[in-house]
Amino acid sequence: MRTITKVGYVKLVTDGLFLTGCFFLSMQLSGRGILESDIIILIVLLSGWYFSTKISNLYDEFRTETFVGELLLILQNVVIQVFIAGQLFFLLNQSNFARTFVLYYASSILIALIVKNYVTKKALLHYRQGGGNTRYVMFVGYNKITDDLISRIENNPHYGMKVLGVISNEENSSDFSYLKELEKFHNNNDNVTIDDIIVTSDLLNKDMLQGLYKCCESKGVRLKFVPNYSNYYLNRVQFQLFGNYPLITLRSEPLQQAHWLFLKRAFDIAFSSLVFLLIFSWLFPIIAILIKLNSKGPVFFKQDRWGENGKKFKCYKFRSMVVDSQDVKKSGAFNQATQNDPRITKIGAFLRKTSLDEFPQFINVLKGEMSVVGPRPHAHEHNLRTKDLIDKYMIRHWVKPGITGWAQVNGYRGETKTNEAMQKRIDFDIHYIETWTFWSDLKIILMTVYNMAKGEENAY
Repeated sequence: MRTITKVGYVKLVTDGLFLTGCFFLSMQLSGRGILESDIIILIVLLSGWYFSTKISNLYDEFRTETFVGELLLILQNVVIQVFIAGQLFFLLNQSNFARTFVLYYASSILIALIVKNYVTKKALLHYRQGGGNTRYVMFVGYNKITDDLISRIENNPHYGMKVLGVISNEENSSDFSYLKELEKFHNNNDNVTIDDIIVTSDLLNKDMLQGLYKCCESKGVRLKFVPNYSNYYLNRVQFQLFGNYPLITLRSEPLQQAHWLFLKRAFDIAFSSLVFLLIFSWLFPIIAILIKLNSKGPVFFKQDRWGENGKKFKCYKFRSMVVDSQDVKKSGAFNQATQNDPRITKIGAFLRKTSLDEFPQFINVLKGEMSVVGPRPHAHEHNLRTKDLIDKYMIRHWVKPGITGWAQVNGYRGETKTNEAMQKRIDFDIHYIETWTFWSDLKIILMTVYNMAKGEENAY
């Protein structure tokens, strides 16, 4: 969660005024009318908007955010407004007006903010193309990062930025040639307006950096740095303060933030409770009877698997194999389920094909050992064999394992016959961890339901 800029606060205030107008308009259109107590409802809604937009960074990166990007962020925050409004009407025992009000409120907010943002973007673009509100930028160092940033600025005039040149001793193919040597910049007294200097070079020594810093301070120029991690994914680098020191993490982890952990856990409990109430309550007895009729042994199969931070837990499944099945081969390797595996019972084959054998894992979710969505947990023996063979394997244990996951809905479920196939699964798991959003969880759940309905080739 980052600090809102000054321009961001202007947008926040104006959006708040639009929300207020839409609120009172919707009250009138819903037939309820306006009451004195409505000021409390409005304050709660505006407070909810402030905190949800701060978390989603709606008012951050004003210059570099696209119209479509802002539109998606607005949509997310409107959904939260709808949820808050619905709960407020329920608590106030005014649910008879809730549907009509929410319909008018959500529609009017979306229309008002979309039109306002579109007009604002167009007006600023026209103004900046005429030279207004422009920030003049210079780069120190020439490399791929410099090229990428210059291209981004040139291809997005709504940023309101203009590149003056590149300060670099290195040969470059750029059209910019303003003062090749850093020393010449220090001694240059030309009347050139420079707002920002962005350092992309990793070749500057301590003395050069100190000299550049003093020069920028004396000229009133803002000095900024882009860390050059050419061997890493720049969009995954995360910055935070550790005391007074900047701390750089090379992998982003959204689920390390308390508010997202709380949201994910609340969703896990709510979703699992609904599954138990609406599906498991009547489906469990049927599956239990079929398992008992088909073969001797318990209804549930419990297996040691690795959870968050590698902690072992008992994972529940409906038993789909005969009782004396062995998880470990004589060679010591983990005995994965294979196609036409003789250990699988007839009812077990059906349960595996439809993924119904995984349903008891909602018990693990309610116990806090698993999540609805996350990297699939592997058996203890499987982890011991694989962790030293597959690159970045242990990273998948940074979060709770899931009943379904990003790798599974992309075809990497069930048996992994080669190390290459396992590496693909791990790559998908890591991508999920680094790019997690609440909406991605909903997408994975919908994809899982669709795959269950059509059947999956690797489900055996």
